[in-house]
Amino acid sequence: MSDRSHRDLTVLVLYATALGVIDSLVPRPVPFMKLGLANAAAVVAVVRYGFLKTLELNLLRVFAVALITGLLATPSFLLSVTGAVTSAVAMGSMRFVFRDRLSYAGVSVTGAVASLWMQLVVARIVLPGLPLQNIVLLLTVWGIISGAVTGLIAQAAVCRRQKTEVLHKDEC
Repeated sequence: MSDRSHRDLTVLVLYATALGVIDSLVPRPVPFMKLGLANAAAVVAVVRYGFLKTLELNLLRVFAVALITGLLATPSFLLSVTGAVTSAVAMGSMRFVFRDRLSYAGVSVTGAVASLWMQLVVARIVLPGLPLQNIVLLLTVWGIISGAVTGLIAQAAVCRRQKTEVLHKDEC
């Protein structure tokens, strides 16, 4: 990986961390229902750098956000880590299987829904009394909507950057 790629990935981690902290401050009407704006950086990373760098970005972001918000070593941190890993695996798998035939929004929706479902599985294990079956459908629909919006934000960011410098062709 070139110095420029390292710099770009570092910037993505910083953006993801800032967006993750902002996202943590937004009230949630339903548990697990957050905007997920920090995942826009992960979508860009998986398209540009692949699975391993996306996993690295997600783990660094989750750790940094947990340190900043004081949620390190809590059930919330465990849910965030499992969601971040699952999201990276799902998005990386979709990129591997479909290559350039899947849009940013498609990659993002896959990551969002996979992350939500894994967090629900882990929550069921860690906090068995929660009536999660009542919100699975709502969260799945939310994951599709927020994932699509996040993917469109990621694509818009890449396209905006392409206007100022040559990046990768056919990303817009």
